[in-house]
Amino acid sequence: MKTLDIPLLHDNHSHTSLYASLIGCTDLSGMDSDSARRFLEGCPRDHLTVVRGLRSNSLELTPSCLATLPPVLVINFSLHGFALSDSALGFLGSAIPGMGERRFDRVWSEANLPRLFSFYGALAGLTIEKLGIFMDSVKEFGIGSVEDMTVTCREAFDLISSSPYAERVPAWAASDTVPSLGPAPSLRGVKFFLDGSLGARTAALSEGFIGPWNPVMTYTDGELLERARDAASFKALSFHAIGDLAVWQAIRVAESMRGDSFNGEIRFEHVQFITPDQARRCRDAGVKLSMQPNFSSDSVDYADRLAERLCTANDPFRMLIDEAGYVPGETLVFGSDGMPHGVPAAFTASLFPAYPGQRLSLDELLAGYGTARGVIGKTRIRIDGERRSVEILR
Repeated sequence: MKTLDIPLLHDNHSHTSLYASLIGCTDLSGMDSDSARRFLEGCPRDHLTVVRGLRSNSLELTPSCLATLPPVLVINFSLHGFALSDSALGFLGSAIPGMGERRFDRVWSEANLPRLFSFYGALAGLTIEKLGIFMDSVKEFGIGSVEDMTVTCREAFDLISSSPYAERVPAWAASDTVPSLGPAPSLRGVKFFLDGSLGARTAALSEGFIGPWNPVMTYTDGELLERARDAASFKALSFHAIGDLAVWQAIRVAESMRGDSFNGEIRFEHVQFITPDQARRCRDAGVKLSMQPNFSSDSVDYADRLAERLCTANDPFRMLIDEAGYVPGETLVFGSDGMPHGVPAAFTASLFPAYPGQRLSLDELLAGYGTARGVIGKTRIRIDGERRSVEILR
């Protein structure tokens, strides 16, 4: 057992404006399936209730189940996908056109993800008070600053930019959201969603999954390259790519952008199933990888849908560092995606992983996160090798 102080860290990947907006909405992720179902059944019937944290591996909301529930909009834990009860349809108001009719269409959901984020944020509402609560909450878990990878709308961007937290929350915008922001010189960069997620069974994996799967590719290569070129005036481009098929598409577009003499930062987010060949291509194209050490636990949490080969291949940090030459804190950075935020989950998953290839050292973790921006502080942690856990000491 070891106790030590570490600096407040910087989370390189989350969704600050959305998570802050959703403060006050019930989170199902910590409930068992019976408790979650009872909660949903007990929601009011005279207005729409927004709920977050649906985990499809523990609670499946089928069409027949949704036909009997009160008016609820339930956002997936992964943020990819949602469940909408039949009785909620009359409460959607100014929702995205087609949202009700296409609510069971996962391809539509992935193609409209940034618009859905904006809709969720508008329903829940972002205030400076909620932003403060969010920043205080992540600080309690060792995080002092956190990048918003998909700022929900102009109002959220303006609120964050004019708040005391502006330096602590660098903001990116999805390519579909950029036009609505207008002049935004402090925008960190532009993000593109190439595929879905493991939780929604929409990540673009070529093989190795169990049960029903609907791999989604949001763009063709040509469409993505055109959008990336349109965003080339920004200093950084980011590509969400979880499955190997999405990683290949991101590589092809990144190489084309480098061929166009784009010298800005190119980041790939997640790349949970990146292969050694892909890693070398990324390195040669000057691509920075932004990954989530806490996602190593997906090898256990999603063993119901990933074959053993993929469980082993998930988050191959040792390959990236020892073989491909990626350097934590320089070409390899870490964040949480909010699933969950904080040191305990990420450090536990990395220091005591399910598979050796996922292991990171304490020094690698600290370098990959980097110290917080705009705030100074320390967190005291306890590393317990016997219990295979990391906790924060209050």
